[in-house]
Amino acid sequence: MSLLSLVEASMYSGYSIELLQYFSKKCPKYKDNKKLKIQNKSKIKYIDEIELKEYIEYLKQPWPVRKGSTRADIPDAIKEDVKRESHYGCAICGHMDNGEVAHIEAYSKYFNNSPDNLIYLCPNHHTKYDYGYIPVSNLTMDVIRSAKQIKRESRRRMLRFEDNTVKEFTSLIKYIKKLQKDIDDAPKEEIASIKINELKNIMNFAPEITQKAIETAKKDKESEISKIILKNAPRVSKFAVGILEKSEKQILNDSQRMVEASADIIIDLDEVECPHCNGRGQTGLVGDICSYCGGSCFISQEKADAYDPDDLDEVECPHCNGRGQTGLVGDICSYCGGSCFISQEKADAYDPDDLDEVECPHCNGRGQTGLVGDICSYCGGSCFISKEEANKYDPDKLDEVECPHCHGSGQTGLVGDICKLCEGSQFVSKSIRTAYYEKYGK
Repeated sequence: MSLLSLVEASMYSGYSIELLQYFSKKCPKYKDNKKLKIQNKSKIKYIDEIELKEYIEYLKQPWPVRKGSTRADIPDAIKEDVKRESHYGCAICGHMDNGEVAHIEAYSKYFNNSPDNLIYLCPNHHTKYDYGYIPVSNLTMDVIRSAKQIKRESRRRMLRFEDNTVKEFTSLIKYIKKLQKDIDDAPKEEIASIKINELKNIMNFAPEITQKAIETAKKDKESEISKIILKNAPRVSKFAVGILEKSEKQILNDSQRMVEASADIIIDLDEVECPHCNGRGQTGLVGDICSYCGGSCFISQEKADAYDPDDLDEVECPHCNGRGQTGLVGDICSYCGGSCFISQEKADAYDPDDLDEVECPHCNGRGQTGLVGDICSYCGGSCFISKEEANKYDPDKLDEVECPHCHGSGQTGLVGDICKLCEGSQFVSKSIRTAYYEKYGK
């Protein structure tokens, strides 16, 4: 049994210390009484690692709904934690007005109000995300998940040395350097923008942390590191002044100048980024706790040198091939739950026939219908449905009939122009067909 301090438990879970304390006093689910146990030993509070992991999974299970309501309530404590995690600004653009706590995975599908499934968005990006799979320009699931993981990684890194201001200062500068590299290496422009927004938020902490480091150094003027901090630290934080109002270009320039001004202050710590999670503290599509660093993001050099992924009981999920999602719209994999990896034992036991999933009979497992690839109206783009839903399938009950103008081909004319009535969908609603017949006849 491993006991974690509240700081360690916060790093492990990605939740704030305040939220962990809330869970120890009150169950967030309606008509349930499960609380997180906090132990007191020598006046220090600890949480059992196994119990914490179980509680995290408990929060991800469907939430009960009050009578007369259509959704489970999200407690204010969880909403506040999600907002704080995002520095009270949209996780995508940083806009700080009229933000909304949004679900990452659709509530209607998973009934999940866990902090792991919530993110803070401005109304604009919330709307774009809700309809992300329709227009190409809208916000996609992978961008939202990346934003959530970036926020969690920041929280974990900022927590590590909160009781040691000199190390906290060093950690801050190292993280700024990492964000600079991540921005250069970002696979998508949207991800780069999210990381620049996070760089801005992290730099905003610099004056406060620098002042704390200076105050600590004044108490220990004899140590070499204290002398260096007293001499050089004041010029570091000046590059963060007014950072929240600066452009992306200014943020990148000032962050570089801040790192350069900190070169003499950085102390060497026996820690390197975890090679298993690349310093994120989490793995998989849904942000599981890294099994090698335990969410710490960093490990000792010795442990890093000993790292061998073959020693870990983790293999790619055979159902989603390690993607963590299935279907056209990226549903969470029903076998690994979005973790991407499972134990060897579970992989050996995998049998697709055991899963309550069959190809959608309306789109034959494509997730799309029509000539132009409309989202299937029966599976919603999931490609798969439950066996019960498949047995209930009746095409006559769907409000879809062959387009009377192109006779269901999606095209008209000798050269195959897109049909002007169904616009290539091949199908129209029954009311549209009726109106067409009334105007043009059968």
